[in-house]
Amino acid sequence: MSQQQWEWQVNTGNPQHDQMMLDTYRQQAAAQGMSFDVQPLPAGGYVVKMAQGAPPPQQQQWGAPAQPQQQQWGAPAQQQQQWGAPAQQQQQQWGAPAQPQAYGAPAQPAGFGQPAMAAMGGSLSSSGLAPEAAGTLGADRIKYLRKVYGLLAISAFIGIAVGYAVLELMPTGTMRTVGGTPVAVPILVKLLLESPVLHAVLFGALFFGTFVASWVSKIKVVNIVALFGVAALMGIDMAPMVFIANYYAGIGATMSTAPVRDAFMMTGGVFAGCTMYVFIAKKDFSYLGSILSMGFWVVLLGGIAAMFLGSEPFSLAIASLGALLSAGFILYQTSYIFKHSSMDDPVDDALVFLVQLRNLFMFLLRIFMSARD
Repeated sequence: MSQQQWEWQVNTGNPQHDQMMLDTYRQQAAAQGMSFDVQPLPAGGYVVKMAQGAPPPQQQQWGAPAQPQQQQWGAPAQQQQQWGAPAQQQQQQWGAPAQPQAYGAPAQPAGFGQPAMAAMGGSLSSSGLAPEAAGTLGADRIKYLRKVYGLLAISAFIGIAVGYAVLELMPTGTMRTVGGTPVAVPILVKLLLESPVLHAVLFGALFFGTFVASWVSKIKVVNIVALFGVAALMGIDMAPMVFIANYYAGIGATMSTAPVRDAFMMTGGVFAGCTMYVFIAKKDFSYLGSILSMGFWVVLLGGIAAMFLGSEPFSLAIASLGALLSAGFILYQTSYIFKHSSMDDPVDDALVFLVQLRNLFMFLLRIFMSARD
């Protein structure tokens, strides 16, 4: 019989789970008399090779009962039994994992006569080699993702709550529009709109605070306080733009009748869509890093130019490009956490998501509040 061989990769993202799986395959290979070879990969994980030639003839001890028929290759090895001794009950069927399988680990194949994991990710090819295994999420990474998204959810709630308090709970002052119409404006929003310098100082504090929060992201307690502080500053910083969008929507001057609602819903939809796409497709988007870095400078310089040009089409073009850039950063960061993160800094990962969600919301709000005509 010609030699058959199987080759595949084991890389769950968790070294402990990798070792558990390798131990299981090694035991199964030994039970079938197959050769077993493991080689580590530079980027993590292992390449597993198993080969099977013609099965050796089964020897029988004198006095043992004759086998009713020759055992086919791939069937579990029968336990040797002494004459007169009671039969031992087999504890585990061939192919079953030795330990409970972690959530997100690939399922074991059910094909008779195939070594475990030979058909992972698809059926065996004609050459006997299995296609490369797709990346999976281990239990530790699932737990880490829950921490990141939990911190993100709390931070987003704080930002929204602070913004709501600024717009709805603070006392109001009076401002006049370009046409001279008096408008009641929350006092803090009035100060920020009347003083561009004060608004610039607030944005600078937000920008600096984001770097500080990232710098102390591994210092317990301080990192949580810094993250929530940045979220509160974001709520204050976004309040003036939200107020203006609501005011112009109220007089029917915006493209959307409810720009804040539409921008909020689309931001959530984009974030959920990017997360689910990375989770289902299991693709690595690390190649987007250089493209996103270049796009950041394009949007930054374009935004500065839009302030001086005063062109509505140009501003909308920059806002559209910025929204795409923010969605790309969300896709990139999600892929990084799923595949490459060392899982030791959930606060910083939540901070990255928070910044990109804020940017995406502001760009989408600018699009939806554009002039109707």
